[in-house]
Amino acid sequence: MSLNSHLERWTGDVFRHLPAGKRFDVLDFRYAGRSAENRWNEPGQPTLYLAGDEGVLIVEWGRHFAVNRTDQLRQETVERTVYSLSISLENVIDLTQKYVWDELSLADAPRCFMDIRIARATANFIRATTDAHAMVVPSMGFLDQMDRWCLVIFLDKLPDPKTFVSEVTECGPLRWA
Repeated sequence: MSLNSHLERWTGDVFRHLPAGKRFDVLDFRYAGRSAENRWNEPGQPTLYLAGDEGVLIVEWGRHFAVNRTDQLRQETVERTVYSLSISLENVIDLTQKYVWDELSLADAPRCFMDIRIARATANFIRATTDAHAMVVPSMGFLDQMDRWCLVIFLDKLPDPKTFVSEVTECGPLRWA
């Protein structure tokens, strides 16, 4: 069986946060995927990370919070604005499912994704060899709960957000005092 046979349509609401006070368009993804810290892409690969629920958003934000940052960047990290995005995608692979791990011959999944090299290699393989537009991936903060996930979108395969985002709602602030 090929990985393309595991691709499914995905529709739902996900969460994104941006620096508070900045008036970036929530659908401006030009900076997505630039960080060397990203788990599921090489630096420079246009990749959008979205949380499956508010708890995942907070945990994933917290995982990156303590990283050494400049004073200006620290302020942008401390206070965020949270948005809900309604999304519909045609070709999504679900890396929270054992049958997908088995198809990829992954040992010790989902814990193996804690190794950034394995996560990136898996994502690069899927990106290069399938029609996948996105992956549902386990949240590193909830590895014991596969119903707590992130959506990782390959923006090089979907350059226009208007083709997959139907609605954006501002949910409110997220702040570390």
